[in-house]
Amino acid sequence: MFLQNISKFISNYHYEQASKETINVVKAAFIDFLGVTYRGSKENSSNIAFNTMTELFFGNMTFELEASVLGMPNFKTNLLNAAFLNGISAHTLELDDGHRGAQLHLGAVVFPTAVAISEAYDLDGVRFLEAVIVGYEVGIMLGKIVNPEHRNNGFHTTGTIGTFVAGAVASKLLNLDEKQILNTLGLCGTQAAGLLESDHGGSMGKVLHVGKAAYNGILSAFLALNGFTGSETIFEGDEGFFKTMVSGGEFSLDIALKNIGEVNVRDIYFKKYPFCRHLHSSIDTILKLKSSIGEEYSHIKNVIIKTYDIAAQHDNYNPKNVEELKQSLPYAVAIMLVCGEINLDDLNQLIEFGLLDSYSTVDKVNSIKELANKIIIVSDSGLDDLYPDKRPSNIIIKLDDHFRGGIFQNIALLPKGDFENPYQLNELIDKFRSLNPNFDLNKLLVIDNIEEYSIKQIIETLNE
Repeated sequence: MFLQNISKFISNYHYEQASKETINVVKAAFIDFLGVTYRGSKENSSNIAFNTMTELFFGNMTFELEASVLGMPNFKTNLLNAAFLNGISAHTLELDDGHRGAQLHLGAVVFPTAVAISEAYDLDGVRFLEAVIVGYEVGIMLGKIVNPEHRNNGFHTTGTIGTFVAGAVASKLLNLDEKQILNTLGLCGTQAAGLLESDHGGSMGKVLHVGKAAYNGILSAFLALNGFTGSETIFEGDEGFFKTMVSGGEFSLDIALKNIGEVNVRDIYFKKYPFCRHLHSSIDTILKLKSSIGEEYSHIKNVIIKTYDIAAQHDNYNPKNVEELKQSLPYAVAIMLVCGEINLDDLNQLIEFGLLDSYSTVDKVNSIKELANKIIIVSDSGLDDLYPDKRPSNIIIKLDDHFRGGIFQNIALLPKGDFENPYQLNELIDKFRSLNPNFDLNKLLVIDNIEEYSIKQIIETLNE
């Protein structure tokens, strides 16, 4: 059966099988996770989640199996709550890593799960890395099986497949046998949830999916450890995940099983801009055009964005909150065209200046709004045929009579940060510094030799 083979892979995989490249990518991903999670812990969604969990547990957030809530020095709670809260913080900025083909954010689920269990049980860095690699590999394989059909049916893969990912990580760290892992994955499948309407509706539900994926994956593993059973056919059965949540897809599970254990971790992408990944090719393209136009954006007649269909669907011309803003293609492009490359603090300042309000006294904010309304988004069938292997965006800027109706054009096939167009480690460190300017970056050096420490030591060093 399908999940039996995955269970064997999880049980039998060992750190020694990983290449140096895989280990280095995973360590870079851990640094990136920490950067976005520390900053994300200060966001409104993270604060609401923390206060809610405190209320539900009547203020008693201390338990025997404890783990840290990142961004809250010297504070620990039970490992379920810690994984849940760290998962929310990891995804709330829209800056966490992902995988193009699998169409899910992996680090935001993998690391909260791995950190919580490893810290609670005082496991070493080798066990930690081993489980992290397993989580990435299982998630990438399953995500590639179900997508793009699963995503096109309205499911948020990070919440659904992410639950299996967390279950795989937890199973490995708890040293479950193959039968227990199979039960874990069966229980994960029946709890897998996440609807993209939460995302496109501009709510905090999207980050809830990530926290719940980590929570449910860990819960499933502990239940299986104690004898609770899950369906062995929850994935491929007649009423299982594949047939009910991936309708219309054609994919051979046998072929997928032949490829299990292939090293796919290197294929993940890292994000630079605090917007949905589907907007990043357009952002990269408009920044190239910005270098030609400079500050002459007031003379733009219109901007035509030709892109693949899913990206074109991000066509909100009137975002009302920060969640909607991060999904708005016209606003993302207009912001970069007016301001150039911005970071999270710059974006927050624009919001403070009235970017999401009906009225603003700030010229740049009003210019952004005016430009957004001049943007025409086109779903291009030719570019759509390139998706999901590519994420293309072709942008054409037409200027007014002041520039004799001049035209500037540029195209990007893949955004910066994908493995074919990667960020270097120093760029990820710069991203960390930008998000957390008061953090002592020397602390991150411990991750270079994470194998020599326990995760409890690592987190105590980082989170103090």
